[in-house]
Amino acid sequence: MMEPKIIHKLDPVISEVKKKTGINIDNFKPTFLERRILFRMRTVGILDYDEYVKLLSTSFDEAKSLYTAFSINVTKFFRDPHVWEKLENDIIPNFLKTTRFSPIRAWSCGSASGEEPHSISILLNDSLKETRIGYQVYATDISADAITHAKKGIYRNENLINVHPERLNTHFEKTSEGHYQVSSVIRNRIEYERLDMLKTTGKLFDIIFCRNVLIYYDKDAHEQIFKKFADVLKKDGILVLGQDESMIGTKGCNYFELPCPKERIYQKKSQ
Repeated sequence: MMEPKIIHKLDPVISEVKKKTGINIDNFKPTFLERRILFRMRTVGILDYDEYVKLLSTSFDEAKSLYTAFSINVTKFFRDPHVWEKLENDIIPNFLKTTRFSPIRAWSCGSASGEEPHSISILLNDSLKETRIGYQVYATDISADAITHAKKGIYRNENLINVHPERLNTHFEKTSEGHYQVSSVIRNRIEYERLDMLKTTGKLFDIIFCRNVLIYYDKDAHEQIFKKFADVLKKDGILVLGQDESMIGTKGCNYFELPCPKERIYQKKSQ
């Protein structure tokens, strides 16, 4: 639940966004919610909450812009390299021991500008290239602008600091502007959709990546999210959280065990 002092101040804003877009934003942590609202207020030159509510009541575009502001866009390729090494050296090989020819399906929640889903696609491509097993990456974000950027797959050097030179040469092409574009082979394996991860997907997955996203949601949302992940993960499916995120104190522990605590890699419990 949101903190009473903050929710009293922000409730009219939350209500207008829901009226205009049908989307409920009160599952975000109150301090994060307040920061993003203040950011939009400064952007449009408004200092008073009541004035901003009036703008929201007459402008669908501003309601949409505010909602989009909640997309988390700070990321890089292969963030926290030890996590990806664990996936490559242990987790994926274990999948190959138990699966026959079924494609591996991965979900990147809060895919932002695309570094994570492209990292997943590269990892699976390299891990499966000597097999007959295919793969598909499903990437979702609440921001249409972030998805548009992600689909292009064009990045600056600083985003690629954790990419091994061999992978850089194999999976990226230099653009005329001096940036790097992910190869079409990698990009074409990714399906993007604008989606709040609290909403249902109607899909099943072998691996879910929800890294550095939960820290912006409140505890009630965590309970919903962990239950949803358990529902859409296949038997013995894997859930990868961010380095500062965990299930401690939530019902998520009823659905998942933690075989790799250092990497925050969880596995769905057998029913």
